[in-house]
Amino acid sequence: MSTVPPPETTTQTVRRVQPRSQRPAGGPLWLGPAIGCMTGACAVLALGLLIVFHPFQGGEVVQVPLVVVTVTPTRVVPTATLRPTVVPSPTLAPTATPEGLFVGGEAMVSGTGSTLRLRSDPGLQATTLKTVADGTRLKILEGSREADGLRWWRLQDQTDGAEGWAAETYLTPAP
Repeated sequence: MSTVPPPETTTQTVRRVQPRSQRPAGGPLWLGPAIGCMTGACAVLALGLLIVFHPFQGGEVVQVPLVVVTVTPTRVVPTATLRPTVVPSPTLAPTATPEGLFVGGEAMVSGTGSTLRLRSDPGLQATTLKTVADGTRLKILEGSREADGLRWWRLQDQTDGAEGWAAETYLTPAP
């Protein structure tokens, strides 16, 4: 049989903390330097206030000259003030309404024999978006542009808001 040695034991010293009432008198170590710094700051502040509010009296006294301003009233004589004359502004003569087709005006479809095509772009090869019958009133939005030997205007059908380009040949100014 083998024998197992007993475990080693270590001894530790336990320090007990004394209650505050049984400790020797005295404060924390940082308290002394803190009080010293605060005392020094108060001394510097007091010295600064003394210098600001009670300046040193030098050997020579400087006298500041006293300036006295005297105002003598003068009599003001009123003078007549001219009133502006009212000049009537010239009236503008009424401008003549542009003749023919113009942007912002209206056009009537006429001379097609049946309907006029509103196209996606100026030109005979552009896609037809809508057809409108003779006698339809259209608002002119843009123009005029030349394409395929014709003059084109961008128009809007007031009934449904559809827009497209149409040849001037089939348009007359709306009365």
